[in-house]
Amino acid sequence: MKKRVSFIHCADIHLDAPFTIFGKGNLSDERRKDLKKTFEKIIDLALEENVDFLLIAGDLYEHEYVARGTIRWLNDQFKRLGNTSVIIVPGNHDPYVKNSWYRSYRWNDNVHILTTENPEYLDENLDVYFYGIGFDSFHQDSLPVQKPPQILPQRFNICLFHGTLDMQFTQSPYNPVTLNYLTGLGFDYYALGHFHSRNEELFEKGIINPGSPEPFGFDEQGEHGVYLVELAKDEGLKRECTFIKTQYRAYYEIDFNIDNIEDYHELSEKLTETLSLYDCQRDIFKINLTGWLNSDLHIDVKTLTQQFENTCFSIQFNDYTRPMYDLEELAKEKTLTGVFVRKMKERMENAEGEEKQILEKALYLGLEALFEGTVHISE
Repeated sequence: MKKRVSFIHCADIHLDAPFTIFGKGNLSDERRKDLKKTFEKIIDLALEENVDFLLIAGDLYEHEYVARGTIRWLNDQFKRLGNTSVIIVPGNHDPYVKNSWYRSYRWNDNVHILTTENPEYLDENLDVYFYGIGFDSFHQDSLPVQKPPQILPQRFNICLFHGTLDMQFTQSPYNPVTLNYLTGLGFDYYALGHFHSRNEELFEKGIINPGSPEPFGFDEQGEHGVYLVELAKDEGLKRECTFIKTQYRAYYEIDFNIDNIEDYHELSEKLTETLSLYDCQRDIFKINLTGWLNSDLHIDVKTLTQQFENTCFSIQFNDYTRPMYDLEELAKEKTLTGVFVRKMKERMENAEGEEKQILEKALYLGLEALFEGTVHISE
């Protein structure tokens, strides 16, 4: 008889994350609301797809910041699922510590938390066996010692794992495992969590890391969401997965070249034109200004930010431009400027990496001071 089971696999929601990059103002509050909107979307998906389970592979909330009201709201979301079971493994941001909400709060009957002491849950009606490998503390540099899994081939066997897979760490490993160890356990599916970028390259082996359903920074660009997974057993095992985008906002880092831009008015127009391609009211931007700076154009990062902050949810500018000087010609001059350029070029030729970048910036700032009697330093 053919058996089938379906579930939504998500991880790393980080409810009530502090979002310190936005300070303590309204933007941080809005981003925390975004996380709730995204999680509500995940619950809606589970209901729309009529899945059998919702799997949460760690870091559901931020232990050090989460409010009781958020936990109550979260439990209300789980209640919306009715009899659909929610399977959770604690992560390193929501570990199963003594004062954990997982321990102290009275969760709905459909919520099942897999811990080191009790890592198993068996749904007898659907014949699905769940096993969790998570966190009892905020940092674990090795796997917890717990009861080994009881794999039976006639049922579905699913492992929820929060940690690091096949990565070399010199410092701060988090539940590190090798691929051979994980697959050697013999599960039909491995619901991973911890890293915020999605990865389904190992799906043939039954392994998916869904990433965070909502991005948290400019190092987490691209689409974020969850996976709808179906497992079927007849004579063999068949797996199917579908990525579903859930994110409310996106982060964009844009390199904006100012070559051939004559003045501030033209710069403003071209920036407006570029940003019109995005959802400015919703998304989060970092604009890196690059290229050669026309002598009639001065970049004032603070002024640019003030101009665009009312039309964008969040925007920041970085000034990586350089004045348009002919260094070869200046070096030939028998003047103070010529001596300065020659000395700086000589030092730059003998420097590398960050030191060279600092010397180059000093060169252009020095030339600006020599020619204009003032220096414009971007914050």
